[in-house]
Amino acid sequence: MEHDAAQVFQKIHDEKGWHSQESVSGWGSELKNTAQIIRELPGSLRRFGVRSMLDAPCGDFNWMRHVDLDGIDYIGADIVQNLVTANQATWTAPNRRFVHLDLLKDPLPDADLILCRDCLFHFSHADVFRAFERFAATNARYLLTTTFIYRSYPRNASIATGQWTPINLEMAPFDLDPPLTLIVEGSNECIIYGGDLGTVPMSDRCLGLWSMESVRERLRRPLPDFSGAR
Repeated sequence: MEHDAAQVFQKIHDEKGWHSQESVSGWGSELKNTAQIIRELPGSLRRFGVRSMLDAPCGDFNWMRHVDLDGIDYIGADIVQNLVTANQATWTAPNRRFVHLDLLKDPLPDADLILCRDCLFHFSHADVFRAFERFAATNARYLLTTTFIYRSYPRNASIATGQWTPINLEMAPFDLDPPLTLIVEGSNECIIYGGDLGTVPMSDRCLGLWSMESVRERLRRPLPDFSGAR
């Protein structure tokens, strides 16, 4: 059944479905869970010569406002119009703008790097590949996105868009090559598996940096058949 991601995420936003008291974008956007990213991201951008960045989804800009983006042209994009409107009113600045778009459907602005944090793990497998296709259609050189690097716990469950699963992009069905580098997030969150696994800290939660050409190469290989998936 075809779904509308805009409606899914608008509903989550309106019902405060991410549960955080600090950020409408959820616990993953709280400062205690992003301190290491705030500290390490500027150096990674400099290391790879990034001068422009598309942050999709940008959410409520709760943590990114604390990142040193000196010399970086920043575009924040989100599927939820309320967030974009609020960010435009509050956080627009020289070399910083916000746009409303659906990264599963809309053309994406060109930038050296696309940051897609805490997003793909809310997508069905088919929608992850749709996002890959949108990313690959740009002139971006890099994709920086969330990945959980452990293989010893359940990963990449088949979900409906709007739910969530710990995602390891090096494992099936995604099978990306190893990333160029990783930023270990140092998240204070945990995954509640229940049963014998119980509650597991998110100590393997990272931002992985891939060359966009490696994403394009994955799309050139045979893709899974999602015709019967939700």
